[in-house]
Amino acid sequence: MKRLDNAPTHLSRTFTGTYRLTGRVVEFDNAKTPFLKLRLSDCVGNQIAMLNLSKTTVPERIGHLDFVTASGVKCLSGQFILDEFRRASRDEVTSMDTLQSLPRVYSPMPEVFDKLIATVQSLQSDCLRVFLTRVLERKDRLEAFLNAPASANYHHAYPGGLLKHSLEVANHSVAMLRLNEPTMPRLMQEACFVGGLLHDIGKTYTYDSKGKPNAAWKLCSHDVFTLEACAYGLTYLDAHEPDIAMTLRHVWTCASPGARYGQPAAMTLARYIRDADGQSAMADNQQRAFRRQTNVGFGRLGQNLFWQPQLPAAASH
Repeated sequence: MKRLDNAPTHLSRTFTGTYRLTGRVVEFDNAKTPFLKLRLSDCVGNQIAMLNLSKTTVPERIGHLDFVTASGVKCLSGQFILDEFRRASRDEVTSMDTLQSLPRVYSPMPEVFDKLIATVQSLQSDCLRVFLTRVLERKDRLEAFLNAPASANYHHAYPGGLLKHSLEVANHSVAMLRLNEPTMPRLMQEACFVGGLLHDIGKTYTYDSKGKPNAAWKLCSHDVFTLEACAYGLTYLDAHEPDIAMTLRHVWTCASPGARYGQPAAMTLARYIRDADGQSAMADNQQRAFRRQTNVGFGRLGQNLFWQPQLPAAASH
């Protein structure tokens, strides 16, 4: 490791930013100077920065995924040399854009992650953006939401499957709403998106931060954790958009036809989300059923049988 304590500042530019701390390790340069190598992450990517331990005091009690503010210089070589590293203030955290602090590095499917960030940041409802921040930026939920599969053996059963499935359900349910009810107010369209996005958020309680099933996966249905996962955000909505809060509670808890528990669906939004959920799951299963064979004829996945007709060449385009 090259000597870093005499970085050529005339070949550098200053920077300041607020990030999540996602990694740190002590290293020494050629002059045996100790440096703390930090990985600072947000929704765009990572910054690898060096902090001279002989010149800068490291704040105590800064842990994994805590918000930190770092400033220093970025050399033309791309190396970041810090002259300040501290816990971020409340104002610095609240000034960040919606989901800006989600670490892209933890997503096994970065292209899906980027679509999530872009769509959420395009929402016009400030209340729903705050709500999503309160639900998805929790330290004890964010890694599981990005890493977990949507199921252990059924649909989207791979790392990042929960995020992919959730975004599919959100987008497809809004598409159905706009097709059937084009005059639906924008706020309700965005509530439909949020309802679809978080319909399986309870699964973050049934998988650990690495996406592995835990005890809750065996003992409880993920549905019972949905309102618990969203409680902090729903408290905010109750004070600012109470009808939207009630809408979300209803679409997440209403019963499917023939179900033993739950109130019947009283809103079309609930049906759109439920249908989009089933369509996303079936589409993924159908793709898996034909993964190891030709895409025509019959394919089987578990107990499910799928069929693809053989079409004329001209009709396949």
